[in-house]
Amino acid sequence: MQSSPSRLLAPALGLALTLGAGLGVFGLYVRSLGGSPLAPVHSPSTTATTGPATAAPVASPVASSPASTGPITEAPPSGPVALPAPRPPRPVVTVPLPPPETFALNEGVAVRLTQRQMGRVQVMVLTGGQPVSRHVLWRSSVGEFVKAAGAAAGVNGTFFKDAAIASNDSNMLGPLLTPDGRFLSESDPTQLKKIVGRPLVAWSHTRFLVTDFDPRTMNRKAQVKALLPGMTDAFLAGGWLVHGGHALSPAAMMVHAPSDAQQVRPRVFFGVTKAGLVIAGATTTPVSSARLAKVAEAAGAQEAVLMDSGYSTSLIYGSRVLAVGHKSRKVASRPVPHAIVFMNPVLAAVKSSAP
Repeated sequence: MQSSPSRLLAPALGLALTLGAGLGVFGLYVRSLGGSPLAPVHSPSTTATTGPATAAPVASPVASSPASTGPITEAPPSGPVALPAPRPPRPVVTVPLPPPETFALNEGVAVRLTQRQMGRVQVMVLTGGQPVSRHVLWRSSVGEFVKAAGAAAGVNGTFFKDAAIASNDSNMLGPLLTPDGRFLSESDPTQLKKIVGRPLVAWSHTRFLVTDFDPRTMNRKAQVKALLPGMTDAFLAGGWLVHGGHALSPAAMMVHAPSDAQQVRPRVFFGVTKAGLVIAGATTTPVSSARLAKVAEAAGAQEAVLMDSGYSTSLIYGSRVLAVGHKSRKVASRPVPHAIVFMNPVLAAVKSSAP
């Protein structure tokens, strides 16, 4: 059976109508974008077209000058280029320290022991003689220091780093110079920050010096010895107690002193009197450093500094143990790496002239 022509044309007609409707919608869409359905649509970067119509320009996200039609260029400078002025260097901030103060030292007076009672505080005081700073690699009792030197008396020395009683470490806190020429400097940067401003004590056979420690200028042997001609001994003490004949206030004392300086315990001071005699004292009564300063002032100290105290406290006269760091004198103080011994004048002169 044959199909009629109308039946054969119907599907083709429907397809044409569908395509026409689609092209009409496409034309409306292109016109909505500003173009022509007969012209090719270009991307915003295209600059040339093949038809009479082009796509609308798209604004660039980077603003440019309306008159600019090419790449932006900068005119070369017409003269020498001025460079920015260099920043001035930061000023070096220095902390002014008082000039070292020295006192005449009289080593011609024999060592003398005095026992004094000041209120409730009992103190043993040594004056006169020639002071000698001694340091050992293995800790010793102050009695052993005195015996080895043939001295008349002695007290424990300054602060050392390892406070453990059972330790045998002899590293000192701060610089130290002994008469045999040995010099120990402080190499720990952390410790150097802590001990700035503590009193540096030094002496020759004729002069005695106490000054604020400055690690920038006082941590080498040549630097320390330059402070005082003929210097034989030097060490760094724990803190100031008496200055100019007057006890320091607790507030002034604690600016540079150890944090436990006001704890009550047996304590030791060392210094010089107005008459130029060395002086040292050890309390048999536990005291704070503030109270010790009052005791040192009353004992006649013109300048006095804090020595190591507590279990290190020790004062020896001859073979007698007169002050210890315990409640009972039968309990010996702990061994220490540093001590100050007091030589009588005649014996000191003989030892000085010995080869």
